[in-house]
Amino acid sequence: MKYQAARLENNAGKLWHIGLNEADIAKHVILPGDPARCEMIAGQLRESRLKTVSRGNPAYTGKYHETEISVMSTGMGSMAVAICVEELKQIGARTLIRMGTGGNLQKDIPEGSFVICTGAVRGEGTTAEYIAPEYPAIADLDVVNALRQACREFGVKPYLGIVRSHDAFYRESPGAHEGWEERIRPWSEAGVLALDNESSALFVVSSLLGGLKAGTILLVGRNLYEGHGRMATANTPEYAGRVETMTQITLRALEIVDGMEE
Repeated sequence: MKYQAARLENNAGKLWHIGLNEADIAKHVILPGDPARCEMIAGQLRESRLKTVSRGNPAYTGKYHETEISVMSTGMGSMAVAICVEELKQIGARTLIRMGTGGNLQKDIPEGSFVICTGAVRGEGTTAEYIAPEYPAIADLDVVNALRQACREFGVKPYLGIVRSHDAFYRESPGAHEGWEERIRPWSEAGVLALDNESSALFVVSSLLGGLKAGTILLVGRNLYEGHGRMATANTPEYAGRVETMTQITLRALEIVDGMEE
């Protein structure tokens, strides 16, 4: 089986779901889940231009120093991410970094820390539609190393390791449903650092399509056993500053990856 989808365009010649074509997108793309985060990231770019708002998800393209970078919201969940990866590959994207938040599973990771994902447990259903569960969800090594280098340059200690991606947010969130602690404990005891809803799909689909470098950096809050991970929400004054730092790290990482290609 060849992993190459048909190109689906709307009447304007743009990709069906993301509403973009080759003229709109840079080869390096930041993928936040939250549409509201796109404008903030775009504000860090020179000559930033809003290219579209498709299905509520905005996309901007601009420059970080001399590196052209785009930012596009994926929305939440693995199916949405898989669609974005498929269509971005069609129009020339080459590096994809998910920049988001996650649920902290480890008591020795302080709230407000950054987790760089080296791989992901495939706890979601989307990737099962692509390939058998034995196929690993692995981040691109160049992207992992670039994110780690960028963290060091900004004086930040990152945590590197495996995350778990799953489909049911409220099944593994404090106070949402009875028994959530029992459901997450095997993963925390296995050394999984955090929970999210997208990374495994990003890694698997990018790998299968080929020609894509994919990675994830997450801002995590207090570990889930001690609360709702408040740093991973916009409800605290510290949140905005941590997201801005994460943005600077991600932009610098893409600049590093761009330099590797040169």
